[in-house]
Amino acid sequence: MLTEQQVSHFNTYGFVILRQWLNPDELNTINAEVELRLSFTKRYTSPDDEPAYMSWPNLGPETPFLAGLPEDPRIYSTAEQLYGEDAVGLSCNAGSFVNETRWHPDADDFQLNGFKFAIYLQPLAADDGALRFIPGSHRRPFHDEVHRNIGESADHVCAVPAYSCETEPGDVVAFDFHLWHASWGGSTDRRMVSIIFIKNPHTPEEEQATRKAAAGNVQLRATLARNTFDTPGPEYHPHWLENPRKSPKRQHWIDRMGKLGYLDAPQPETTA
Repeated sequence: MLTEQQVSHFNTYGFVILRQWLNPDELNTINAEVELRLSFTKRYTSPDDEPAYMSWPNLGPETPFLAGLPEDPRIYSTAEQLYGEDAVGLSCNAGSFVNETRWHPDADDFQLNGFKFAIYLQPLAADDGALRFIPGSHRRPFHDEVHRNIGESADHVCAVPAYSCETEPGDVVAFDFHLWHASWGGSTDRRMVSIIFIKNPHTPEEEQATRKAAAGNVQLRATLARNTFDTPGPEYHPHWLENPRKSPKRQHWIDRMGKLGYLDAPQPETTA
């Protein structure tokens, strides 16, 4: 659970840093599971002179700790505290980043609400890949003002005044979908685990926005899977969807994701 001060910080600035939420044993397990999944990517199976961004889901039986991490009370209780007791856990993904990330929000539609937990597995400072935030840019009208005025600075990360979110392994960063963020510098193997939750949509407008986001996410994740693996697997592993422990919380998420379109099959890849 977050303190009142942490909730206020998140609501005001769009993010909160949760220092040393993960202990060394948990980090060792996460690193081992990430390394295992990374070993099956094209980074290893089809190496290139120029390392590329790799991204994959962690919901299979070979990564049991990561597959269950969204159901950790520290994680889901924070989501429910910020977005309601029926908030929906969508995913636990991981990625290996290779360069800077330009300025962007994860969502522009304010009928879609949610946030991401980011868990970086290496120490990160301002110039070697730490997240940079424009505090308060998750709220209108400031969000839209940034959108209108950022222009070419979107590609020139350091030209934009920002807060550098320096972290150590064990820290967890939670930030709103609408918050403008970027990163600068970093190694060619900057590893991050991300856990995503959305506010359960209740109004027709919220549901429409969420369905649209789901359709886009299905196609995006399919593209990333093709770029990451020689033989891509499903985004949601059948073992996770079977919910073998009969978790009511996971089942709520699965049922809601199915109705919203997150479990739909991607459209076939088209060729020009």
